[in-house]
Order: sequence, then C-alpha cells, then structure tokens
Amino acid sequence: MTDHGSLAPSGPKPRIAARHKMFEPVVLRLRGMPLRAHILDLSTTGALAHCDHPPQAGDRVRIEAEGIAAMAHVVWVRAKRFGLHFDIALSDAIVQQVVRGG
Repeated sequence: MTDHGSLAPSGPKPRIAARHKMFEPVVLRLRGMPLRAHILDLSTTGALAHCDHPPQAGDRVRIEAEGIAAMAHVVWVRAKRFGLHFDIALSDAIVQQVVRGG
C-alpha cells in the first residue's frame, strides 16, 4: 500500500516520497546503544517507526535492518511512534527490496 498525499504529522508540509506500509524489525543505534524497533512505513526519505522506549526528537540514530544501514534524525515523537528523516535518501531499488522482504 502506498500513500502519495498524506500530510506529515508535524505540520502541513505534503510528503514528497511515497510511503510503503510494512512491519520490519530493526535495530536503532542511539549513541552506540542498540534499541529494538519496528519500521511501520518506509520511503526513500524517511520512515515511521515504533519502539517501547523511543528516542527523543532531534536525536540522531543509525538504522540497521535487512537491506538498510542508514543514518537518520528523529523529527517527531508521539507515544511509542516516531518519524525518521534519512540523512541521505535511500534509492527506490533499496526501498522496494526492503518492502518485498529481501
């Protein structure tokens, strides 16, 4: 499923990249410490994630998962969900590979 026109949770800016819904376990490294999390949706520019003990807005994290190793910063946090913006956009091919599960 792809979302082309939703509004970002932090305000009225439209999303530029299509979001793909998924449920992928990942490890987030925050200041070197691992946090178990799940990616709930993914695009070339960012992701929606869920974690029992989420990082704070403004934190920088490294995302490690099957097919992904990327740096990102946390742009918003609401309860256990948070938005990530990648420092360097992922390619469409990498996003499609992760969404397909391999």
